[in-house]
Amino acid sequence: ENNYIIKDMMCYSILEDNTGLIWIGTSEGLYSFDKKNNKTAKYGINDGLSNEVICGLCEDNGGNLWISTFNGISKFNKQNKIFTNYYSEDGLQGNEFTRGAAYKATNGEMMFGGTNGITCFYPSEITDSISKPELTISDFQVFGKSINTNTLSGGKKIIAEDVTKAKTFNLNHRDNTFRVMFTTMDYGNTSHILYKYRIQQLGKNWLSTRSGENYITFNNLPPGNYKLEVYAVNRNISSGTHIYNINISYPWYQTWWAYILFSIPFIVFIWLTIIYIRIKMRRKRDFMEIRHARDINEAKLQFFINISHEIRTPMTLIINPLEKLIAANKDKETGKTYMMIYRNAKRILRLINQLMDIRKIEKGQMQMHFSETNLVGFINDLMMTFDNTARQKNISFSFEHKEDTLMGWIDINNFDKILMNLLSNAFKYTPNNGKVCVCISQGENPNAKGPLKNYIEIKVTDTGIGLDENQKEHIFERFYQISGNGVHNQGGTGVGLHLTRSLVEMHYGTITAENNPDQQGSTFTVRIPKGCDHISLEQIDDNDTYVNNDYSLSQLPTPEPETKEAETITKKKAKTNFTILIVDDEKEIQELLKEELSDEYKISLASNGRDAYEQILTSHIDIVVSDVMMDEMDGLTLCKKIKQNVNTNHLPVILLTAKSKPEEQVEGIEHGADAYIVKPFNTEVLRSTISNLLNNRRILKNKFSGAQEQKEKVKGIKLKSSDEALMEKIMSVINKNMAEPTLNVEMLAHEVGLSRVHLHRKLKELTNLSTRDFIKNIRMQQAAKLLKEKKLGISEVAYAVGYNNLSHFSSTFKEIFGVSPKEYTSGHSDEEKGMNINNE
Repeated sequence: ENNYIIKDMMCYSILEDNTGLIWIGTSEGLYSFDKKNNKTAKYGINDGLSNEVICGLCEDNGGNLWISTFNGISKFNKQNKIFTNYYSEDGLQGNEFTRGAAYKATNGEMMFGGTNGITCFYPSEITDSISKPELTISDFQVFGKSINTNTLSGGKKIIAEDVTKAKTFNLNHRDNTFRVMFTTMDYGNTSHILYKYRIQQLGKNWLSTRSGENYITFNNLPPGNYKLEVYAVNRNISSGTHIYNINISYPWYQTWWAYILFSIPFIVFIWLTIIYIRIKMRRKRDFMEIRHARDINEAKLQFFINISHEIRTPMTLIINPLEKLIAANKDKETGKTYMMIYRNAKRILRLINQLMDIRKIEKGQMQMHFSETNLVGFINDLMMTFDNTARQKNISFSFEHKEDTLMGWIDINNFDKILMNLLSNAFKYTPNNGKVCVCISQGENPNAKGPLKNYIEIKVTDTGIGLDENQKEHIFERFYQISGNGVHNQGGTGVGLHLTRSLVEMHYGTITAENNPDQQGSTFTVRIPKGCDHISLEQIDDNDTYVNNDYSLSQLPTPEPETKEAETITKKKAKTNFTILIVDDEKEIQELLKEELSDEYKISLASNGRDAYEQILTSHIDIVVSDVMMDEMDGLTLCKKIKQNVNTNHLPVILLTAKSKPEEQVEGIEHGADAYIVKPFNTEVLRSTISNLLNNRRILKNKFSGAQEQKEKVKGIKLKSSDEALMEKIMSVINKNMAEPTLNVEMLAHEVGLSRVHLHRKLKELTNLSTRDFIKNIRMQQAAKLLKEKKLGISEVAYAVGYNNLSHFSSTFKEIFGVSPKEYTSGHSDEEKGMNINNE
């Protein structure tokens, strides 16, 4: 391994000074090497050396280093790190010396050989009596051409005064290559003078010109304002530092006004983009608000529709008993009360239908059927509904009309809703001891457009809280409810007036609301066209003409002795052994059905599908009557589980629900329901449905049993169908591998020789069970048999039917039989004990 002080250079001389520092002269400068710390330093032209080709080295008695080069002799003061250069004009034999030709005599004389002889001198006799140099610019050249006060750059003068006095130079961005020439006015020693310079914007280090060079050249200097700092050095004497301003102008496209000009379209673009984004965001926000409002209204409507389904349940508890009371009642006064209750109960159902009407109107599905009706009698009949309310609140309720008969063309069912909503609002917001008045009249308005030139006007006036002028325009909006005016929580849905306006418009009429000018309260005015010229033939229904006051009463039930007797005969039937499981989360519905059916059937009750399913698995049930919407487990899920379990799929299931849409009924039937009855239902319809389903099951059972008895008597012909052969093969594989945990759908399909899909299809066809459920049911039936015989423990039974996991076995067993294996074993044990006690 080689160690180097310097590498890949020619060494011409070497010297160790009096401090032990080694100096090495090379073809590329002077090097020093410190043996103590192995540090190396280099000196060259930029440090003040006259030339970098070092020919000889000598040290004088003062510790100064004398160096001969290819361009004179340099004296190096090691303490100050300063070079002093001497040339041929100082008395040397010439500027070029010979490499290695250097000697120091014992008397201190130094000798350096060169191309023209030998230079000998005593260092102590060499003195520097040099005056301080005076620096000035001698010339300024742009692209090699000298400038003066008339020279232009970019159309402007470069200097304003003579170049020797100028301190500021202004250049165009294209004239950024230039040379600055200096002088010290010492023309005899130009080779001794060095010029040090720097531009702080380009770097903080001082740079030096070469010996004999008196100029500084700058190439492609970027635009900007620069400060050029320069001073001259004559051996060890320096001039003062001179500062010159050199300003290179920016091109027009880099000026501040150009940036402003360029930024204007960019700013405009950004501004337009922001406006566009804001408009887009505003539109999106408005759209989201509209959609949100629509979604809220839709959610409200859906909520009310759902509530309407729930209301059908208590209405069942009201209408069904009430029909019986009306039919059985013979007292006139009591009958009036019953009829009022019945009328209002029917009114509730009609109010529920308002929500459906709104949806129909929105979807364009509402069809109007106009008929000519006596509006005076029609309104008189409707007012009977509010008689009791008027008496309770001591409200004066009157009807003003000039004629006893005023015929108008209306849709009876829908115009009824208009007046009922207006009267309901009037009574709702009118305090006790107030007044409500209905007024009907007819008139003409020649200025009106359309069919309202001749009109029938109905006004509903009250002395209630009146209308807020700010809210008057909104009261007909859907779900809008008035606030303020001292209104407390009056309830309501905000649907009535919206539906009212829609129905009035479908009658080709108008509805307005105003505060009473002469008293407190408000007046709602409905105008409909007189006559039928505006009605199309498709909308006229001649069969519903209304001409008397018996509109509501005609729809009420009347006592029918024959029906009563028939009911009595039905109730006197003997009890049967059939058990009906009634599943409903409404206790009152449970009690109603129990009261209606307990005379004929045994009744078992459950509050939800989960409890019902446990009863079905553990008790003897003949038929299930279940509500659809329940907690824990709904009726559809209960029906599905009943029909999927091989032990319970023979049970008839009747679903009771408030959902009356065909698609909802289809959903119930698809889940295996045998009947689907909509609330509110007639108990006789339910009774008949139960009776028919039980009779059908009895017929099927008798037919099956009879076939079995005949089969024992008749010698059968031993022929097997393909399905019987397949089932025997399937059962053979299952019985053979009963205890194997590997018995699964894939194994059974492989052993039988069918694809998994084909096997599933055949078993579904023959047993109504999937392959997995078929295997599981056979295993559980076998497990129940083994547990009942008490020959094996639970774990042994589990292993015997192919279950390695006891918890999985227990959960599967409970799913099929409704009890755990342990409870099943103990239950049969108790039965045996009871049998033994009875035998004793």
